[in-house]
Amino acid sequence: MEEHVDLRPTLQQIVASACQLTGARYGILLVSESDWNMPEFVTFGLTTEDAQALLSSAELTAETSELRQPRRLGPRPSATRTTSPAITNLLAVPIHLQSSPYGQLCLLNKEGDEFSEADEQLAATLAKAACSAVDNLRLLRQKYRRQQWLEETSEMIRGLLGEIDLATATDRAARRIREISGADYSVILLADPNDPGDLVFQAVSGLDERPRPGERIPRHGIARRVIDSGQAIVTEDLMTDPRYQPTPERREPLSGLGLTMFMPLNARDEVMGVLVVSWLRGSPQARLAVQEVDLVQAFANQTALTLQRVRAQEDQRRRERWLEAASQMAQLLLGEVDRDEAMRLVIRQLQEISGADIAGVVLADQTDPDSMYVIVFEGVGRDGLPPDVRVPRWGLVSRVLASGRRIVSDDYTHLPGYEPPPGWTAVNRLGLGMVIPLITDREPLGALCVGWNRGSPHAAAARAETEQIQTFADLAALALQRVRTQGDREHLMLLEERDRIAHEMRDLVIQRLFGVGLRLRTAGDMSSEPAVQQRIQDAIKELDTTNRQIRSTIFGISEQAPEGAAGSGP
Repeated sequence: MEEHVDLRPTLQQIVASACQLTGARYGILLVSESDWNMPEFVTFGLTTEDAQALLSSAELTAETSELRQPRRLGPRPSATRTTSPAITNLLAVPIHLQSSPYGQLCLLNKEGDEFSEADEQLAATLAKAACSAVDNLRLLRQKYRRQQWLEETSEMIRGLLGEIDLATATDRAARRIREISGADYSVILLADPNDPGDLVFQAVSGLDERPRPGERIPRHGIARRVIDSGQAIVTEDLMTDPRYQPTPERREPLSGLGLTMFMPLNARDEVMGVLVVSWLRGSPQARLAVQEVDLVQAFANQTALTLQRVRAQEDQRRRERWLEAASQMAQLLLGEVDRDEAMRLVIRQLQEISGADIAGVVLADQTDPDSMYVIVFEGVGRDGLPPDVRVPRWGLVSRVLASGRRIVSDDYTHLPGYEPPPGWTAVNRLGLGMVIPLITDREPLGALCVGWNRGSPHAAAARAETEQIQTFADLAALALQRVRTQGDREHLMLLEERDRIAHEMRDLVIQRLFGVGLRLRTAGDMSSEPAVQQRIQDAIKELDTTNRQIRSTIFGISEQAPEGAAGSGP
């Protein structure tokens, strides 16, 4: 069936037949609402201008308004009429659709006589025929619309069954509900399981698509009632409904909205949020939508089930990414560890998984309690900070290093002791922030700092993943400890090598020098030449001096202490 079947020719034929059979000169079939693409009035014998003039006249309106029974009005002097054409007599018959008043069939100006009872019965029969034609068309179009709803909903659900993220899924649902229902505005508000006091704008379609996804509003007003009760609320005029409590900045953009449906996103035993669908005042689509509340709710329920599945998939993917990242860190610790590369890997993976806007690792300076070394810190500047930059030991980090306890706050920048290093203005945008100590052998080596800007769509999920971030901090601490251990081992190997050299020099070189000295003395005793003896004595003295120097060097190597083996610097 075509969606826009024109019923006008059939109704015009009914009005023409009524006029011809009763002798009326004019006929008007008018309806109280123009829904389902129905014309507001159909005429016979009248121009559109004349019909509008008659319908707007106070006399015809008063005589046919709220008509429940047929009414016949006798002849009247045309001189008293101001409308054109003048009404000389009138027969009005009500039209009922499913026992509800829907319109009237008005026959005017019967020539030469009054309308009779037979005319009234005939008009009533034709009115029923008109009623049947309208009702049949309504039923067919309702069937077509419901079929269209089901097809469109099924198509949307099929499109969401694959691998898709929550943002894309909600955006598609918000746009599709507008396409199906003819709405002017749609919003998907989701409850935040980690913050029951807030609702999150997950998707917006229409009216310049404001507010932007990710913005939050307090959980109150109509949305709160819908989520708490799990029942839909439909209001005829949103802006005049006392239950609606928009923020001042949202009132003006939404001021033109009329019919609005707040549909709970019911997914099994969970109400995930609210689907808001709204039409501008005077929208012809709103008249249809009033009769399709159950279809909108069915769409909302299907959307909720899909979003629940998408959210479960995202949670699973996040868990897998955390595990994979932790595994990579563990593998890194099995081999030789480069400190800077290890910390960059920690920060890179942490930001990628958690969506953090700022992340970094700082190390305590064992030689200066008032300063720290920055190994890596991303988000505080255009290109981050170069490694080994020395910064003051600011308040919150100093507290964590002293106590060995992490700090996690949803209002990080307003914590007592918040004193970032000079020039770190980007930190002032943080909402959720974490400072986690890097502890090995009960000693804080430094801290892992992570933060999310206010309003970040990733903050809520990250807040629930504090323990996973703690695991990253623990792995980073192990990596730093391994770097330190590698340094100690290298220093020990150096000392062992020096000791080996010292032993070889003592056991081989000194012994050979001693042997050479003995042979020279023997040679000197065998010579009778004073000049030769003098030269031999000079050589022996030089050998003794060299021997003493070598012994001094050997003993110095052996007695060196492993100072600075662990290192106090970065």
